[in-house]
Amino acid sequence: ESVPNRTIVRDPGSTLPLPDNSLSPQPARIVERDGDYLLEDLGSTNGTYLNGKRMSAPAPLRRGDRVQAGNLVVEVT
Repeated sequence: ESVPNRTIVRDPGSTLPLPDNSLSPQPARIVERDGDYLLEDLGSTNGTYLNGKRMSAPAPLRRGDRVQAGNLVVEVT
């Protein structure tokens, strides 16, 4: 079964609503490609970080990875 793309946004009507004013309106998204999940920065002002490194291209997400956007930090489980 395919999982739809998930955009990380401030919008309360989104699939992953994040009420954090330090976030860009649409900082990043998670997409599924060939059974793998990729994190992609969408040109956010403050950047999206994967394991402490600012993203410059889509990158695979693995269990235990830490994603930061604005003040939000999440660990992939």
